Amino acid sequence: MRKKKHTNIRESEVEEALVSNLIYLKRLLSLTYDLRLIARQLRLKSGDQKLDLLIAHGKELCLLELKVTKFFREHIEQINEYREELYNLQSNGELIEAEIYSFLLVTSYTRKEKDLCESHQITIIKYEPLDVLKDYFKNLSSVAPFLRIKPNDYGVYNIGLINRVLENLSKGVLTQNKLAEVTGMSKFSIHNHLKVAKEFGLVRQRKRQWFLTDLGDKYVANSNIGSLLEILTPKQSQILKKFIADDPFYSHTVFGIYSIVESAFILSRNTYPIALDDLIKMFTTVSGKTFEWQAQKSQSTATYTFLNFSIDIGLLGKIGKQIVITPAGFRFILMLQLHKSIEMIESLSIDNKGR
Repeated sequence: MRKKKHTNIRESEVEEALVSNLIYLKRLLSLTYDLRLIARQLRLKSGDQKLDLLIAHGKELCLLELKVTKFFREHIEQINEYREELYNLQSNGELIEAEIYSFLLVTSYTRKEKDLCESHQITIIKYEPLDVLKDYFKNLSSVAPFLRIKPNDYGVYNIGLINRVLENLSKGVLTQNKLAEVTGMSKFSIHNHLKVAKEFGLVRQRKRQWFLTDLGDKYVANSNIGSLLEILTPKQSQILKKFIADDPFYSHTVFGIYSIVESAFILSRNTYPIALDDLIKMFTTVSGKTFEWQAQKSQSTATYTFLNFSIDIGLLGKIGKQIVITPAGFRFILMLQLHKSIEMIESLSIDNKGR
């Protein structure tokens, strides 16, 4: 026996998703021309009920009633009332003269119910609320970069390891081959070090040469000297902290640092200090890498990398297998969550304006 599927979501939420994605609604209704929203939750004169959506389609008007349930006969009565009200508005010159088509969206109906709707000039359409919300997320992802970005592990386990490459760039050694020759590192390692440096906004590439950015010049100018070169100075940590806080979605690496600090912050609400094993599981989920990092080794290696990065710039601390968030880390994650919220709001605004 097939298990009954329950829909626990408000009609208003599905309606919001459809209004934000009129291209999807156009496909759902099998219409030809682009849609324009005229009114949403339009209160008519006959009672307290509101018409869900009134949409322009070419030279036509579409009355749309949305349900997250199966068909019920009273839906027809409701639509007939709304349609009559719209005719009255047209007669009084309060609504443009255009042919009105009525649509009813429900989760299921029978052949007999479809015939009944057609006899009342109502087009009934079966749809899945879940599909609407999935398409909404897919559409939002195209304009909200942080929904797509995921951390990458380039095999550089401490930020300070890139300092020797950057120091040589400042001296005019500008190609990967020359950098490998001067540092004694492999070309592959040089490539990864430059990749990490680029993801922190410290270098840029032109043709086959690499150059320090203005931020990179400032970063190198605040380096340690000699054997301590690979240890970040307090000033370098501050430079990177500010860079990440200003744009937590700048790159895969920057997002990885945001994700691991956020993971620690979430776990701290349950237990503190945080167990490293718990952090590994949470970071894999928060970073969106559940399917890419399926092996325990992959999860552990990536977590250690970004944990080390966060320790380098003073956001997290590690004592044995226990993780703590530094005072700077608490301030940092709250600021980053604010930036994330602002970017989300801006993306939603762009999405709605684009539709």
